[in-house]
Amino acid sequence: MDLLARKKQENIADYVISMWHIEDLMRASRFDMSVVEDRLIAPIDGDAETRAEVREWYADIVARMQEEGIEQQGHLNEVEEVMDELEYLHRSIINERLDEHYVAVASAASPGIKALQGQAGEDARPEIETCFTAVYGVMVLRAQDRTISEATLAAERSFRQLLERLSEHYKHLRKLPGVSLN
Repeated sequence: MDLLARKKQENIADYVISMWHIEDLMRASRFDMSVVEDRLIAPIDGDAETRAEVREWYADIVARMQEEGIEQQGHLNEVEEVMDELEYLHRSIINERLDEHYVAVASAASPGIKALQGQAGEDARPEIETCFTAVYGVMVLRAQDRTISEATLAAERSFRQLLERLSEHYKHLRKLPGVSLN
């Protein structure tokens, strides 16, 4: 059972953000299933079978993160593959001008993306990953009840719009015959 299968089908950007969050939750629990049980599984309003399925799902995430050596940082291979696909799709839409509205949304997000990539220097990530990092970072800042500048919020909104539009393209692409994406 994949608890995020529906999200993966409906909105791939939400899936990626959710997986990043889950990876961070596992790191925060130090991959200790008793901590995961207390903080994430016990509060679930469900029967024993549901809790058992959720426990198994989290245990699988923990095992895969440890197998892939991403205890400190990084993302599961399956998440990396999705981000690579999204980056490829983004480049294809831009280069082939397949959707002028998408190109306009990407152009609006571009200054913020370039600014973040400039700050990262040699560690700069591709455009779509930069958007995900910024959106996730703002989410974390909000959870910490930290002050976020209006400029950061405006850039984050443009990144969200880009990721939402890209998710729609990804969803439609998955429905095409003969196209195999995660």
